[in-house]
Amino acid sequence: MNVRPSLPLLALVALHACSIVDSGPRAGDLTFEVREVDYWSPGPAKQIVLLVQGDKEYPCMNYQLESALRVQGNSIRVTMSGAIKEPEICLTAIGPAIYRTALGIGNGSYELAFVRQGVTDRYTITVTPSVIRITMLESHFTRPAALTFPRLASS
Repeated sequence: MNVRPSLPLLALVALHACSIVDSGPRAGDLTFEVREVDYWSPGPAKQIVLLVQGDKEYPCMNYQLESALRVQGNSIRVTMSGAIKEPEICLTAIGPAIYRTALGIGNGSYELAFVRQGVTDRYTITVTPSVIRITMLESHFTRPAALTFPRLASS
């Protein structure tokens, strides 16, 4: 029996093998921090920010984790597509893909949820005058870099 593969199927396989057809880089496991910084711009001098980074290195240090933030009351939700956005201009240093955002929160207790492709990781963030504490409730693809981060001293 003589079976000839179809030309379109061969072309698709060849293009994929050459990485011409590619959905782009995808995010793997993520590490995050919730900390107070005094260099954020624009905005107040001191802000509590969320810093998330992927586990893979890229040729530019300014690759971005595609994400969206929603803060409503004491609920913080970060929806992550899993996609990595390549920068228009490469800052030539090797580094992980990142997501950074100011949270606009103060002292109190907050529920932090990371959502990616139907999976949700949940944490409790407790902000006191001296520390920011992270308590894991459910984790599949994220992990905190530490469980406690010191607040900046008052000036």
